[in-house]
Amino acid sequence: MNTRNFRAAAFAGALVLAGIAAAPSPLAAQTTFHKYVALGDSITAGVQGACLVGRNQQTAYPKLVAESLGITDFQTPLVAESATVTNPASACLGARLVGTSILPGPVSQPGGPLNGTLARPYDNLGIPFARVRDLVDLKNSNPAGGGVQTAAALVLRNFTGSPFAGLSAVDEANLLSPSPDLVSLWIGNNDVLGAATSGVAIDGVTVTTKADFDAKYAEVVAGIQHSGRTLVFLNIPDVTAIPFATTIPIQRTVGANTIRFLGPRTTDTCSTAPCPLPDGTLLTLQAQALLAQGVGIPVAAGGTGQPLPDGGFDPTTGILTPGVILYPAEISLLQSRTNEYNATIGAAAAANGGILVDVHEIFNDAKTNGFSIAGINLTTGLLVGGLFSADGVHPSNVGQAIVADEIIKALNRVAGTDYPEPNFATALFTVNVPPGTATLSANELWQSLLANLPEGILVALPTEERAAPMVPARPHRTRRTERREPSR
Repeated sequence: MNTRNFRAAAFAGALVLAGIAAAPSPLAAQTTFHKYVALGDSITAGVQGACLVGRNQQTAYPKLVAESLGITDFQTPLVAESATVTNPASACLGARLVGTSILPGPVSQPGGPLNGTLARPYDNLGIPFARVRDLVDLKNSNPAGGGVQTAAALVLRNFTGSPFAGLSAVDEANLLSPSPDLVSLWIGNNDVLGAATSGVAIDGVTVTTKADFDAKYAEVVAGIQHSGRTLVFLNIPDVTAIPFATTIPIQRTVGANTIRFLGPRTTDTCSTAPCPLPDGTLLTLQAQALLAQGVGIPVAAGGTGQPLPDGGFDPTTGILTPGVILYPAEISLLQSRTNEYNATIGAAAAANGGILVDVHEIFNDAKTNGFSIAGINLTTGLLVGGLFSADGVHPSNVGQAIVADEIIKALNRVAGTDYPEPNFATALFTVNVPPGTATLSANELWQSLLANLPEGILVALPTEERAAPMVPARPHRTRRTERREPSR
């Protein structure tokens, strides 16, 4: 178990998670940063619980880094939030305490932009849904286009009629005045993530090919590399290791029997479908609703006998049909591509005198070992683990603070500076809930509750329809945690 020691007053210290490779950099002569811009996707933007709102944007790692650097004019495309949910399909997910169960469900709803008339580009240019190519190719957005188009219209405001029309994220970063002397780049997650969330891993369709990734990443780096500018590169985590893909087991124990869930593919030991899912298969969170209806469960065990859906792609129509299963070959493809992308990112950092933050290793280590902050045990478990938000994909406030901390530590180590590390007390002990709601989401509160319930707490998993009642097929019982005073 990794641990973090805190100073009593500031709750700041050194988190021993993973090494950061630092190449020779302009930072060696840099002691003060005046302008910082962050390029990336939804994690950089501050998405939590499947939505983007100011409450989480203000605790995203770019904002925390800017605060540690003493940069006060750090502008983010803030989004309003309403505690009244009128459209559950686009609601923000959060954790609710119902009896002794923590249930994820709609807790609020995003509204419109709060500072959309800012006369200059934003400093946080994280674009939800963005792939690496979008940082250079998406120069004209459509507010009604959905997905990355709508996100870019919010963040870049480069729609027709706007002063920023025709500008990419890289263009807008370079348009800032004064010119940024610190740029962070965390992109590539969505080049594999869509395959994991859709249950369809096909190279060149849901997964960006290595050749395309390499070409576009090089274009992005060339666009942000300027004399006297320090670059921080962040690589991407294993998308098959996030709670979205690891929470639902592929089998269930009923009495003395273990029932393996059913899928539509044949295997070495099953020649007629539906067949039991083979070892090494992963189920996404969407499988929960289907299992609750008996889908994927043999008739002899009280189920329908129908297989869980396997996603697919029809090249003649271009239609992608999502599924809930990631078979071993698909997992292997995602992990291979992730490793290849990370090799590209590492090489770019070295070639351009940048600093590499090894996010892949940080989160792999957290998944395997967990770690403790101020005596609170943190894991990657859904909801109660503390590191991920309620969607099982995006980091929580604590996860964001860890990333910010690693960036600040890297800058201090290379430059010999002494920038203060983020105050983890804020992330740990501030209740992160929408205004006017009674939801439970602060890790400190979860852990305190766990410590006072001898039988632990039950976690009911989200269903495919966010607004529907959540009936767990097999609740996961968490272990008890022990609260300790912070070490000094």
